[in-house]
Amino acid sequence: MQTTAFMIYKEVLEKRLARKKEQLAEIERQINSEGVSGSVDKRRYIELKAVVNELENCLDIAESMMKLEKEEK
Repeated sequence: MQTTAFMIYKEVLEKRLARKKEQLAEIERQINSEGVSGSVDKRRYIELKAVVNELENCLDIAESMMKLEKEEK
């Protein structure tokens, strides 16, 4: 199977998404274990959640582009 630019793009997005989800889970554990979280932790959690959502959107776009490319061939 030939590796296309879309496949590489998708792979990079998946790896980055996995790392960000790990960071998000770490923050969630930290917030839950402390009971009271500071504004810095809350801000970092919100920012990471936004990044995860955006990466998931980009991944969906990449998958759609791959499907379109396959249909055109």
